Amino acid sequence: MEEKEKQEINHLANEFLAITKQAYDDISINYSCADRTNVMDSIIEVYNTLFEMAEEVMNRPIQEMTVLDVGAGTGKDIKYMYDRGIKKVIGLDNSDGMIKVIKELEKRKEIPENSFVKGDMLKLPFPNCTFDIVRQNASLLHIPITTKGEMLDKAMQENNRVLKQNGILFISVKKGKGIQFIDTKEGFARRIFQMHTVESITKVMEENDFEILKMIEIKEERQGTNIDWINLIAKKV
Repeated sequence: MEEKEKQEINHLANEFLAITKQAYDDISINYSCADRTNVMDSIIEVYNTLFEMAEEVMNRPIQEMTVLDVGAGTGKDIKYMYDRGIKKVIGLDNSDGMIKVIKELEKRKEIPENSFVKGDMLKLPFPNCTFDIVRQNASLLHIPITTKGEMLDKAMQENNRVLKQNGILFISVKKGKGIQFIDTKEGFARRIFQMHTVESITKVMEENDFEILKMIEIKEERQGTNIDWINLIAKKV
């Protein structure tokens, strides 16, 4: 591939990211009010599996670990992890609208002070080997697959960089093929998603020095629409 073509592809991908950021800025309030009670059982089951595997690999209680939640959104996962007794959780999001929502949690003292930052998952604002666990729950799926070492590869390399030795990465992506504009029928804007097959996401993980420990596929129904999710728990190698 010619260098000019690579630049054009990655320029287009950056345009996609800008559209996604604006979409989340626009829907942040409605998104924070969305009813997710119908999916909580499956979410808690995945959380339990993640925590159990992290304790086994890291050989210490989950409460003593440091966790980065990339694409923190409304902050509900920050709150959930603190409620589970994890003392050091940092949420990161690049949406100004979502950061405002998380600040409200802080004001209401539902999460501790300094438990979130505004930042970009392609350039995480943390030193090397900072976290025991990095969560990319329904966030990495907004990063397009482009050229080697760019976009999705870069995000994966950043995950690897900020994780400690043998650190645990959790990702959740939508199952499918290609880049799609999707309306989840919840009153939100159509958003851009990089879909994944089991084979494609496995390839990305392995090429960026992660060993997959467990794969969990979940079928979720929202507003009459079925969404297939691929959840992966992996170890930095």
